[in-house]
Amino acid sequence: MKVAVIPARSGSVELAHKNLSVVGGKSLLNRAIDFAVEAEVFDKIIVTTDYGEHLFYREGIEVRHRPENLATSATTMVEVLEDVIETFELATEDKIVLLQPTSPFRVFEDLVKVLELLEEYDSVITVKELEYNPALFVTPISDTELDSKQVEAWQTNRQEQQKHYYPNGNLFGVRVGTFCQTQSFYGGNLGYVLQKGKCNIDINHKDDLLFAQFMEQQ
Repeated sequence: MKVAVIPARSGSVELAHKNLSVVGGKSLLNRAIDFAVEAEVFDKIIVTTDYGEHLFYREGIEVRHRPENLATSATTMVEVLEDVIETFELATEDKIVLLQPTSPFRVFEDLVKVLELLEEYDSVITVKELEYNPALFVTPISDTELDSKQVEAWQTNRQEQQKHYYPNGNLFGVRVGTFCQTQSFYGGNLGYVLQKGKCNIDINHKDDLLFAQFMEQQ
């Protein structure tokens, strides 16, 4: 079974009611729900939240009303997913795709790739390419001096430098059995899907939201 899990806690430290922020005429939460429903690839779509259903409900989804202990700023996503697996009695062979509302732009083709790779890998994530190679970073010796031994990478062409990727938070796919064994979204053999452009936008601050609203109009 393929299961979409959409986590949406009402509280937010940096941006009040972040998951209800609007991009393109829809809240971030509703954008994630609509994406999951319209993809037509999931056997079950679960929203785990402490929001009232009147703010987001759509036919075809199931809701896990979080207890208070899972609705705090200290709650981890691992704890949230453990609760979903237990509450809905998901089987070890089931596959979960986590859709965080804070990623407002998704591509159906990338979701298909993630699900296809989950046939081969234990977990799959979407990533973005780092703009700057970590090898270009140096630690200063003093306020005015750099270690010349650390700057050899500065003399290599950009095309010759090794690529480095970073998780962008857009899509996380994992087998239930793997997650239960490793307590991680990156457990076992890890596959990835490289994303570019708007898919890399992740909303955590007001500036992120304003940028997403701008990009939606482009």
